[in-house]
Amino acid sequence: MKKTVLITLISIIIIAMGTVCKASEKSLTIKVDGKVILFNESKGFPYVADTGRTMVPLRICLSSIGCEVDWNKKMQTVIASKGEITVKIPIGKKEILKNQIPISIDTAAIVKNGCTYMPLREVMEAYGYVVNWDSKTRIISITQKTSYDNSIELTPFNINGGTTGIFSRKQLEFKGFDGVQAEIILPMVTIAEKGDCPYVYFGFDWKNDVGNVEGGFQFIEDSNHPNYNKWTVYMRQGNDWLWGNDIALKQGSTHNIKFYSEIISKKQVDLVIELDGREIIRKASTVTDFSNASVKSVTSIAMSKNFDGTNCFSRLDNCKISNMKVSKVNSDLYLDFKNYNLYRKWKAKIGVSGTWFGTVECIPSYLHIGKDGAISIYKRQ
Repeated sequence: MKKTVLITLISIIIIAMGTVCKASEKSLTIKVDGKVILFNESKGFPYVADTGRTMVPLRICLSSIGCEVDWNKKMQTVIASKGEITVKIPIGKKEILKNQIPISIDTAAIVKNGCTYMPLREVMEAYGYVVNWDSKTRIISITQKTSYDNSIELTPFNINGGTTGIFSRKQLEFKGFDGVQAEIILPMVTIAEKGDCPYVYFGFDWKNDVGNVEGGFQFIEDSNHPNYNKWTVYMRQGNDWLWGNDIALKQGSTHNIKFYSEIISKKQVDLVIELDGREIIRKASTVTDFSNASVKSVTSIAMSKNFDGTNCFSRLDNCKISNMKVSKVNSDLYLDFKNYNLYRKWKAKIGVSGTWFGTVECIPSYLHIGKDGAISIYKRQ
């Protein structure tokens, strides 16, 4: 009889402990950009693993930031996709893969009660989010990573280069890039005002802005030019402009472009543009050290008058940049542009409200992105 009572008491204690544990897990709060994620029995609840890491149900957390989540049963791998980033999360392995690049993690993903669990930080950081833990409130806050003041509206007057026109700029971090190549479908253009000039170009920048160089396609908007209404190839470093000889490309035509640096000697590095496999422009660079260079891709309409966010009436349609690859210093290997982190920087001490550098859309109301990634620039009516 005593034995039966003792067993019953132990069972009650175990059940009670389990209930407290589950209640503790439920009391953990996860917020994404201020919005609370609601967990339930079917979606799973967060819990603390033996390693001390908080394990979370992966699907609901990834869905909360707009990821499409799939399960590869054969490979035992979760595949999450959002925009240009794909993250693969293999079960039981202490790594994840961001666009095929491995990232080490200290606690492997597991499957528990039909749900995949893993620590949240590394996956969220792969998508550009910051993860913070408040032990007092037991709140995990996930916020989109930015280095600018969200309270300040981005205008042509506080974006680097904003008053010179409209552009979509994607720029990588200053990690030492010295080459870029891509396939381009040149956009169709309608010029409304003299002085408006469309460009599709690539460039290399340095943090001190000394020696920045760009090269690619320039639209010939001068009606007196023999190749009016066509595209040509150019390179510019500082005030030094160069154009390819007799290059006149039709609107809507497709081309392969390669822009890279080439070491000639200890004192000379050349900048080279190749079009469809043929060298078009070459010049000696004013900067020979590319170890801290950034690389960027830009689609734009430049203006001779200041752009105020509303006063451009020319348009550019269906610019398609695809298969964009970049090379790093001391490597001849060109890898997908998407493999690397984009550079975004808000320099609050510049001017009255600061200036935005790096990846930016200036101004979003003018930029229209097609399902195939093609960019069009025109004023939204």
